[in-house]
Amino acid sequence: MSRARSMGRCSGSGEPGEYGGHHDHAWDIYMVDDDASRIDSVSKVVLRCGGIPQLVQNVEHVPPAGGDGNRVFATVGFPANNTSYESPLGVIQALKGLGFVVIAYGDGLDSWPLRLRCVTLLAGAAHLLDSERPDFQSELTTFLGSAWNAELKRQVEEKTIRAIMLSFGIAGESDAMVSVFRTALRVSAFSDLPVLLTGETGTGKECLARAIHLSDPKRKGGPFIPLNCAALSSSLAEAELFGHRRGTFTGADRDRRGLIRAANHGVLFLDEVGELPEPLQAKLLRVVQERRVLSLGSEDEVPVDIRVIAATNRDLTEMVQQRRFRGDLLYRLQVAAIHVPPLRERTGDLRPLVEFLLEKHRSLSLGRRLSVHGDFIEALAQAELPGNVRELEDLICQTLITKSTSAPLSLSDLPRKFWKRLSESSEATSVEADKSPKGEQIGGLDEWSRLLHVNGYNLKRTLQFCERALVSAAVKRTNGSQSQTARLLGITVRSIYNKLHKHQIHTA
Repeated sequence: MSRARSMGRCSGSGEPGEYGGHHDHAWDIYMVDDDASRIDSVSKVVLRCGGIPQLVQNVEHVPPAGGDGNRVFATVGFPANNTSYESPLGVIQALKGLGFVVIAYGDGLDSWPLRLRCVTLLAGAAHLLDSERPDFQSELTTFLGSAWNAELKRQVEEKTIRAIMLSFGIAGESDAMVSVFRTALRVSAFSDLPVLLTGETGTGKECLARAIHLSDPKRKGGPFIPLNCAALSSSLAEAELFGHRRGTFTGADRDRRGLIRAANHGVLFLDEVGELPEPLQAKLLRVVQERRVLSLGSEDEVPVDIRVIAATNRDLTEMVQQRRFRGDLLYRLQVAAIHVPPLRERTGDLRPLVEFLLEKHRSLSLGRRLSVHGDFIEALAQAELPGNVRELEDLICQTLITKSTSAPLSLSDLPRKFWKRLSESSEATSVEADKSPKGEQIGGLDEWSRLLHVNGYNLKRTLQFCERALVSAAVKRTNGSQSQTARLLGITVRSIYNKLHKHQIHTA
């Protein structure tokens, strides 16, 4: 598929806004194809849908999706009468990495092998169409119209979600965190469904659990009972959870209903559920399945109406394989599973989080409203904050206590340990760079010839192969840390994110 450096607007007929014409502005739809008749056909559909077709001749020049709210969709046509699919698959991956909803089409696509269609979907296509079908234009029109309306609804919903997040004390502007909260709001409506929250320590899992509770139409008026399973005394854990009758054991001088019954008509939040003693896992499974609880010393089970929300920073699937956690309990808990990403993977949330925490702890700055300098945020991003939001809040409190002026928070306000951490990190990166070969030829001419031969002497494909190998090596060197990989390669974290998605490189 040929590529030039320009992007030009396709010609086509049709009236903008004929389908889904409630848009305030036109939408650019990026098109990748080398067939003139299909380009004309797709352009007409785009215009009828109220969009502006933009013919892409070099995908590297396409800006990320959604930057100004009108770049969301892209179409990719597979070459006609061509058995080489690598190039369009690479284009789909690149556009998906830039955040586009990609519609892929090809002549006779309905008769392609199932494997090839699955590979296309794995590359990032959201929808597949056969461009030889007589109703191709009609199908494309229908999909674009419904997808457009869904995108408009998503944009409006996103503003609402951010406002709701703040009302629950969750600050964040990244797509990742908005997506997490959108899922949380969706599952909150299913009042009897267990929820499993996963993520590193300090990412805000309990805060999210409380938001689910308060958004639950059936249980928001009921209690929220949190329990740190790691802090349970092994000798008293069963009594703490399930309750006991008076005289059941030494010291049981009165009846106790236990935390499960205390959460009746509300939510039982089991933090660090991976630490729950194994004998209690079977009893908890019965509570989740049958909604009945048996207290120590009692002969009769008692019905209980609770929702269980569990959280863990451990890999429960691995623990199941190691026979340290019951698989049947995990399957019950993870029907609705939500993963909260670490702060280092959503550095765009740092500034809103810092501003939120400054307001939350304004009393520590004697009521002063402080702003934030860019180098303060940059330092936090590079430090990576292994303790996530919990560590960030602790840091902000320390900084406010020691700050004596009303000047914006800057690098100089961070504790000495942060300067040391950042200087050592920079020094290590510098040493790695000094050790790298300078001007040294890597591999001989025969090796480069072999590489070109393997990739069909296609320069672009060969360069993509090399880029994937180099990025993979850097990711391995940094143990999967995207921010460290970005620093090591001298590019932005967003670029690393795009390259990982483009080449389908997994960091775990």
